[in-house]
Amino acid sequence: MKKAFLLTAIVSFGYAQEILLKEVELKAKKETFKDSLEVREIRESSAKDVGEALSKLEGIWKIRKGGIANDVVLRGFYRDNINVLIDGVRVYAACPNRMDPPAFHVDFSEVERIEIIKGPFDVRHQGSMAGLVNIITKKPEEGFRIKLNASAGSFNFINLSPVVSYADDKLGILVGYSYKYSKPYKDGDGRRVTEYANPRYKSEFINSKAFEINTYWTKLGFKPIKNHNVEFSYTRQDARHVLYPYLMMDAIYDKTDRFNMNYQIDGISDTLKSLKFQLYYTRVDHPMDNSLRNAPVYMRTNAKTKTYGGRLEANLGDLTLGFEAYKRNWDAVNYRGTTVQYAIPDVDTENFGLYGEYKKNLSDKLRLIAGLRLDTTKTEADSSKANTNLYFDYKDTRSTSKRDTYPSGNVQLFYELQKGTELFVGLGHSVRVPDAQERYFALIRPPAVGSDWVGNPELKPSRNTELDLGIKHSTDKALIRATAFYSFVQDYITVHEQRKVNNVSGTPNNRARSYENVDAQFFGGEADLRLSLTQELFLFGGMSYVQARKETKPDKNIRSSRVAEIPPLKTRLALRYDKGMYFGEVETILSATQNRVDTDLNERRTSGYGVINVKVGGNFRGFTLNAGIDNVLDKKYFEHLSYQRDPFRAGVKVPEPGRTFYVNVSYTF
Repeated sequence: MKKAFLLTAIVSFGYAQEILLKEVELKAKKETFKDSLEVREIRESSAKDVGEALSKLEGIWKIRKGGIANDVVLRGFYRDNINVLIDGVRVYAACPNRMDPPAFHVDFSEVERIEIIKGPFDVRHQGSMAGLVNIITKKPEEGFRIKLNASAGSFNFINLSPVVSYADDKLGILVGYSYKYSKPYKDGDGRRVTEYANPRYKSEFINSKAFEINTYWTKLGFKPIKNHNVEFSYTRQDARHVLYPYLMMDAIYDKTDRFNMNYQIDGISDTLKSLKFQLYYTRVDHPMDNSLRNAPVYMRTNAKTKTYGGRLEANLGDLTLGFEAYKRNWDAVNYRGTTVQYAIPDVDTENFGLYGEYKKNLSDKLRLIAGLRLDTTKTEADSSKANTNLYFDYKDTRSTSKRDTYPSGNVQLFYELQKGTELFVGLGHSVRVPDAQERYFALIRPPAVGSDWVGNPELKPSRNTELDLGIKHSTDKALIRATAFYSFVQDYITVHEQRKVNNVSGTPNNRARSYENVDAQFFGGEADLRLSLTQELFLFGGMSYVQARKETKPDKNIRSSRVAEIPPLKTRLALRYDKGMYFGEVETILSATQNRVDTDLNERRTSGYGVINVKVGGNFRGFTLNAGIDNVLDKKYFEHLSYQRDPFRAGVKVPEPGRTFYVNVSYTF
């Protein structure tokens, strides 16, 4: 019993022992390349969304644009270089500047856990070039249950969420709702984040609401016959008046629909263990404008995206075979004064992929995982909307469609050196296709701005070949894990300044924000320590580091060998006193100065910082309560990923919140 208690306390951060033990068992079953964040760990924090919550893990950072909608950065990779899915469902950002990243389109109260694969070791989902973040939503638990969640904090933040569910042997149903609201936060100097915007906000909007979000969801599962399981789920998110000081516009609203259907048959035969079928549809409607700003000219963009997709997967014991297909449409229309432009000209992306994964214990000490995948992807813009003159001016092409066919795969080996010590090595290769914005974006901007914005229809897919090495050592009192990686990305897609090569469109500018393929190298690693000092006192530590270099192409105005938006060294150290029913924790997060910047994009040095956070909590008879203070010393600081780099942006650095109080309460019955 003592051994089980200590292991539980080491591997998880919690206060309910039976819940912790369940989580430990789940985590122990995951492969070494995978990590996870449980909903209880999220509820202990002040995070407003999934992107912010995930930044607590080693190897993950965030891009903050305002009070919410933080984007996920994994080992220096972001945007489409990583896959961020919800129950395996593709939900894409509609905004070209990712006001609404995929992780934004799910509420905490929906989430059961978040699984992370670092590196190109996922063959089940196309495009996991540098990693996968899969957000797993809750299922109905047995019996009738009601869970009430409430959070409140500084800057008038409030989040209320009731969830009702019922399940028996034949039927399960879950219904949930969440309301989330906040004013703009203040930094350590007492300035509101909205005071940093460019163009500046009108005085009446500096302290207006930062966001207001209503989310509704339901999940229905039933078993029509023995060994057959059917599940339907639907989520509607309605976000309004979301402010983004990081950008030049703000969201008028952001309406998202997610529909997902799963059908699984188990025990079909001795050979065919199970058969799974998934079908989904997602849609995002996202208009944005600068009406809240003191802008010289009114500007608005109506952006929409929708995705249809599905997969068929067969489990044959050690071997899993599958087929995946999806179609994404992305359309964005820009209005500046009386000028209308199809910035993203109604682009379709269609993908078909076949994959297989083999898992085998080669001996008592050696395990093997091997995967292989083949995809074909077609991207095509509406030629009647695409500004092919702009493509020709800057890229010497009028192409509006392209097809790419490519393989990917990986091999992973896990070797138990001795009891409690495991070594692992993984070699993976994965590909991602340029998205609609990178290939077909087209926006003529006024002479006062000085540059246009144009995609590159001839972009090649990025291909990541990566080697990971690591060790995991666990005892009754300690868990130590360390991973190192080296990644070579052929045809990495970077932003650059493109000069005109032709001049037929009559545009006033001679340069543009565009995209180019370069070869790049990423390398670094993570370390994680969890140590039991006594039965009630625990020490946690972690470190994350990444560097990146790229080839130079002076003829393309790519002269810097530094890759932009690479986060600096980050460390975390926490001391926790935990009695099971109640706990207290003190945490410090340190970030190094980042001097390695991309001078081509006017990237600026970011100073290091250190912050202290504290929290306490407990549970009793169905009640769970935790409260905390982040940034106890009220320090003003910026994370390195706090602004857009290139010389065609506002260049605003968004500070992190100052001293922030929060309390989270839940009651289950």
